[in-house]
Amino acid sequence: MSVTAIEKIDEESRKFVLSMAISSKEKVYTDSTEALQSPVASKIFGFPWTSQVTVGTDFVAITKQDWVEWSVLEEPLQGLIAEHFAEQKAPIEENPEPKAAPSADLDSPEAKAIGQLIEEQINPALAAHSGFVVLHSVKDDKVFLEMGGGCQGCAMSYQTMKQGIEGAIKEVVPSITEVIDVTNHDQGANPFY
Repeated sequence: MSVTAIEKIDEESRKFVLSMAISSKEKVYTDSTEALQSPVASKIFGFPWTSQVTVGTDFVAITKQDWVEWSVLEEPLQGLIAEHFAEQKAPIEENPEPKAAPSADLDSPEAKAIGQLIEEQINPALAAHSGFVVLHSVKDDKVFLEMGGGCQGCAMSYQTMKQGIEGAIKEVVPSITEVIDVTNHDQGANPFY
């Protein structure tokens, strides 16, 4: 497998054309969380200068941030893309259909207790910082929460979740072993400021 061409789309974007099919459709990925669906897009979003990745039927198009030059990126990216696909076993589908999330059971006694805790104690405390959390699900001994408002993208969100919210939940429902943050923090109003 090889990258057969690098085409200039505009000053910030390049298209790396491949010698094989890698997907049955074209998909645009605009952030690292969304890119987790595509292995090659996920690798490229591992670099902080990545702005957007489009994975097509036989190409990967990359849009970079304006603070880095293509003269530095083209050759290493060509090698990274070629190496990625050289390691793949056929058939390749870089844009698979997302798997359906398991249905959330919010009717269990544990979920109801956690929901009440969030409503009565956690969200009122977070409201002082214009934030809130939403209970997504309780699966086995894990709780899945999403942060919103001022908490989404906040630099202190990890500490808030792990040191504050997780401790409060474990106190109310001792069978819970972990609280997992499912927030897309990159989409916050002021990510990690």
